[in-house]
Amino acid sequence: MGSTLTTDRVRRVFVGAAFLSAAVLTYAADWKDKPFPNWNDATVVRLVSDSPWAHVKSVNLMWVKPGDRPFSYKDVPGNTPNGTIKGGSPVGGIGVPRSSLPAKADLIVRWASALPIRHATALYKARQQKQGEAKLNALIGPPPQDYVLEIYGVPAEVAHLGAGVVEIETERTSFLKTRSGRIIKPSKVEVVPQGLTLAIQIHFPNTTPIELKDEEVECVSDLQIFAIHEKFRLSQMVYQNHLEL
Repeated sequence: MGSTLTTDRVRRVFVGAAFLSAAVLTYAADWKDKPFPNWNDATVVRLVSDSPWAHVKSVNLMWVKPGDRPFSYKDVPGNTPNGTIKGGSPVGGIGVPRSSLPAKADLIVRWASALPIRHATALYKARQQKQGEAKLNALIGPPPQDYVLEIYGVPAEVAHLGAGVVEIETERTSFLKTRSGRIIKPSKVEVVPQGLTLAIQIHFPNTTPIELKDEEVECVSDLQIFAIHEKFRLSQMVYQNHLEL
């Protein structure tokens, strides 16, 4: 097996057509081996999917509460009783309606605002668009005003009542908790449709920055259908001599 992933494998991590597990990436070079932008495709994929800033997460999907009737694809806005699509759904189209819903989902929980994630994403886009490294600064963009935690790869059926419902519930139930017990609540939530999946981007204010002395930060979110409780070790999230979130 070579040291560089194929273009198709790299693309799947970003567009959500498939999920790359940590096992696929065990041979990937480390981002510390070479400075940005001298990373190969394997390093780019590893940074955004299995790194100190990005954790893989397999979750069980609970579509009904006790006593509720089973959820059906017919409940998804835009589906007709015979299973064909009419018009558009709130998430931009579910795709092929399913008579059975997934029991599990493979997600990536990552700090989309962290500089190494933005570097990797920009490098991927530059290569895909054949823009060359001269365009990297524009693709990286300015530092975000907030911490942005992204839950990537969420099945689009989660938004069967509309993306707005997902945003409201995510903002209501999400928070960051440091090891010292400090709680940070979201300032806003955005749901980004990506075909058959969603990316839920949770913005947290950084007016009182998280610091290395906080040691660890736990990300909590409960959408009823699935819940996230993910811990990140801050000592591992130093990039270019700075803590990057």
